[in-house]
Amino acid sequence: MRGVKREDRFKKGVRDMFYIRADGNEKIGMGHVMRCLTIAEALRERGEDVLFLTADDKPVKLIEDRGFAVKILFTYYDEMEVELPQLMALFMGTTGGEGVELPRILVDSYFVTEFYLKNLRLSATVILMDDEKRAVYPCDGLVNYNIYGKTLGYEQDYPADTRLFLGCEYMPLRKQFRNTEYEVRERVEHILVTTGGGDSCHMALTLAERVVKLPKEKAQDLVWHIVCGPYCLDTDRLEMLAEKNRRLQIHKNVTDMSEIMKKCDIAVSAAGSTLYELCSVGVPTVGFYFAENQRRNMESFGKLTPVLNAGDFSIYPEKVLDFMEKEVEVLCGSRELRQKISFAMRHIVDGQGADRLAEELGELFGKREIS
Repeated sequence: MRGVKREDRFKKGVRDMFYIRADGNEKIGMGHVMRCLTIAEALRERGEDVLFLTADDKPVKLIEDRGFAVKILFTYYDEMEVELPQLMALFMGTTGGEGVELPRILVDSYFVTEFYLKNLRLSATVILMDDEKRAVYPCDGLVNYNIYGKTLGYEQDYPADTRLFLGCEYMPLRKQFRNTEYEVRERVEHILVTTGGGDSCHMALTLAERVVKLPKEKAQDLVWHIVCGPYCLDTDRLEMLAEKNRRLQIHKNVTDMSEIMKKCDIAVSAAGSTLYELCSVGVPTVGFYFAENQRRNMESFGKLTPVLNAGDFSIYPEKVLDFMEKEVEVLCGSRELRQKISFAMRHIVDGQGADRLAEELGELFGKREIS
């Protein structure tokens, strides 16, 4: 793929493409792009040709490294209406008529507006990835795979002809998280720490600095495995800290997260898609959040699952760390408790969500009368 000009890779019939509109950068992280890549791979397995559309070049390398073509719009990720003329031109010739075959586009952004989606639907079948139900948006399909997805009243508020894909059965996990085997070991030795694509509140560094100061009787010879995402601002400082302390191991550019998870006995995780991955493996987890869009996910996990909610690190960092330290100590002391939590977590997600979405999106969308 590297040797082919980018503009040549999407010279294909507009209606034959499945488009995905998603962004990733240091401010919003890479979660939108990562979950869309998983869906894209499942679509590709079904014979679909997928083209990603991005506002800028920030996520391009990640997308191209997974073998997908990208068209950069050279706009703003947080002002999506600006790109409408480009998209309308891209889909030009697909408007009007009864039963017209329309290009399909999956849109994954918190910055969509009603105006944007209404106009996009004039020339495309629009599927929206939605986490928060901020509004009732005009779209042909909607995906909310979160654990709380079925509790937000979509069925009552959306038109009957809007296809809804709700709940964990549609969680798009990567292949590495399907049919995993995990052993709850007698003794806790390894703890995983992950904050997602970025770490705007410097949680990993704060935790690491606390870990290296623990007295030996509390440290229990535990090894803390800290995963640094692509937008972690503290990777260098964490590596310097780890060079001086054997309690820390730093992981960068991780391609097989499931293998790291399976080696760990407990996890400390931000409230993003990693929580669902940890559930599929079965690693007893203490969760936290540091962004408002993670709050509902973490609170729902805390209420509906055995995943423990340590709270909002951005507001109460010391309180969150105190909670984590206490709960990790409790989990270390009881294999039976870890077994119960692991068993319950593994029943939340089955790892087949991307395949379900690919099948239904590929078959159920295509023709719509344009008024």
